[in-house]
Amino acid sequence: MKLDRNAADAVYRNNFGAFTYAAFEVVNPGQRLIANWHIDCLCYQLEKMVMGQSTNRLVLNLPPRTLKSFIVSVCLVAWILGRNPSSRIICASYAEDLANKFSRDCRALMESPFYRRIFLRSRLNPKKSSEGEFETTRRGYRLATSVGGVLTGRGGDVLIIDDPIKANDANSVAALQGAIDWLRNTARSRLDNPGESLIIVTMQRLHVNDLSGIQIESGWPKLVLPAIATEPMDYVVADGEVYHRPVGQLLQPDRDSMEALEEIRREVGSRVFAAQYQQNPTPPEGNLIKAAWLKRYQVALNRTSYRNVVLSCDPAGMPAS
Repeated sequence: MKLDRNAADAVYRNNFGAFTYAAFEVVNPGQRLIANWHIDCLCYQLEKMVMGQSTNRLVLNLPPRTLKSFIVSVCLVAWILGRNPSSRIICASYAEDLANKFSRDCRALMESPFYRRIFLRSRLNPKKSSEGEFETTRRGYRLATSVGGVLTGRGGDVLIIDDPIKANDANSVAALQGAIDWLRNTARSRLDNPGESLIIVTMQRLHVNDLSGIQIESGWPKLVLPAIATEPMDYVVADGEVYHRPVGQLLQPDRDSMEALEEIRREVGSRVFAAQYQQNPTPPEGNLIKAAWLKRYQVALNRTSYRNVVLSCDPAGMPAS
């Protein structure tokens, strides 16, 4: 049994996916993480980044409730600090209370017997352990802040931006531009080595000009996982292992159903669903057909002037009766 545990601990130290599955039960006692290929794919991409075997920039776009924040803001931070307790990590979200919640979960994981058994060199400094920031005895740390927050005098070698704006601000030009400006003008300037430090942006898409969209346009690598597959796609989930996702397949078939997603689509509307769940936002003025192209009339015209009359209705846009 001792040899088996030692072997398992070695796997947790070197395989981020295995660590994530085990960490879920530590942070959520009594619950078990249902295995799914998208978790494996996400963990594999992040592990390659940390190991220096892939690009040091990455955009992750996934629907709500797909564990992206738990994997990136909680597990990844703990795993990095376990492997290198001197790492300095900045984690930002749209609100300070959300950033602090992820910080508490990460700290709980790092204080657990499970974690302390695996990473013998990584210990938290009891003199530097607040809700928004904790430090290791090797002077590494995890700093939680809000997007737009001040980082004067602080530095880091890993920057994680998790949900930079809230969904209600999807159409706020100020909020959209504020997140972009904060990354460009504030956060990036605090990186120890801008060319080699890791930067991860993870969020559900909200707008064509949100932070993800701008970084993807500038050439950042991306991993985009819609709730419902719109085209066949192959995803690398491990060395030499690829998962083929066919058209129409749900991202989490063991958790979601097509009926449930269609109900969400009716509730939030097609445009919001396309952005937040399908990761395919469209411009507010329309995509193929621009709103400005459509004429409006106060009085119905004589139908004899037309060959055909087409009536199109969107029930999701009608007020509740």
